[in-house]
Amino acid sequence: MSKAVTMKTIAAHAGVTQATVSMSLANNPRIPVTTRERIQAIAEKLGYRPNPYLSTLMRIRRKGRPLTDRPVLALVNCMAQPDAWRTTTALTIRQMREGGLERAVERGYRAQEFWLLQDGMSNDRFSEMLYARGIQGLILSPLADGAPPPMLKWQYFASVSLSVPLPASTINTVCNDHYFSALQVVRECYRLGYRRPGLIIRRIHRDRFHGRWDAGFQVARHLLPRISLAQPLLVDDWTDFSALPAWLKKQRPDVIVSPGAEPLHAALQRMGWRIPEDIGLAGLACSELGHPVSGVYQNGRLIGATAVDTLISMLERNERGLPEQAVTQMLEGVWNAGRTLRPI
Repeated sequence: MSKAVTMKTIAAHAGVTQATVSMSLANNPRIPVTTRERIQAIAEKLGYRPNPYLSTLMRIRRKGRPLTDRPVLALVNCMAQPDAWRTTTALTIRQMREGGLERAVERGYRAQEFWLLQDGMSNDRFSEMLYARGIQGLILSPLADGAPPPMLKWQYFASVSLSVPLPASTINTVCNDHYFSALQVVRECYRLGYRRPGLIIRRIHRDRFHGRWDAGFQVARHLLPRISLAQPLLVDDWTDFSALPAWLKKQRPDVIVSPGAEPLHAALQRMGWRIPEDIGLAGLACSELGHPVSGVYQNGRLIGATAVDTLISMLERNERGLPEQAVTQMLEGVWNAGRTLRPI
């Protein structure tokens, strides 16, 4: 059936007026039970789903209230702590939340925040709680390190994830193009005369992004002449750089490429390195345009806003549940010149 099933469509199939269909779907007692049940069965067979925005408008109109209530979109924090999405040190992830909140208001919706793990409830109970509140659209934050994807009752919701595609799920996704970001950074470094780039990433990032940063970095050797890549350095977090001195001595990179460029900048300075005089430094996730660290600005706000736009489009098309084939939208980063790479 076409996804554009309306009350007029149901009325034509049932041989009644649109008013009768509206009252039947609302379980209005003025309509006989047998008629209500017949019309509801037709609506179900045709795949009718009410538009949440129009439903809210009509409910407010019937009650004679001013338009202060708006349809709610749930911003679901999937991280380990209740305030983790708002306070995480990963500024790009914080910006995703801020961009999502702002765009929801711009589009006439109200964004309400929920913590997936609140009160230790199960994914099923969490789903039922949102469904009981009339929430039909979900934006899911990036997952906590090593956390499995949630197993919600997807049939209740239209859902968009702010993460790279998840192999275990077909949820639609909006994220940065990490592969292109890595390739873009190496190309910019090459343009500035660097020929021996070295990649430093966290082990968890290699797993979570399925090697996308590594892939963009490695492909550069086939696209750029006379480039020699250093062996990547994998670290557990951005506080332990104990392996850095030995790696620098053995690999001798002339520029470091990393999503942790900002903590690396401080660590290198403590070790006596001058940046960019002694070594260049380029980030894969600069926190803002104009930041002193050179590299790619992912624009988390735009990622969050795009996710909300995608979700609203799904709601307005009455799409619920996980699609058979996921759609991933990847946003290219913007180059931030900074001051940690030498001029040409």
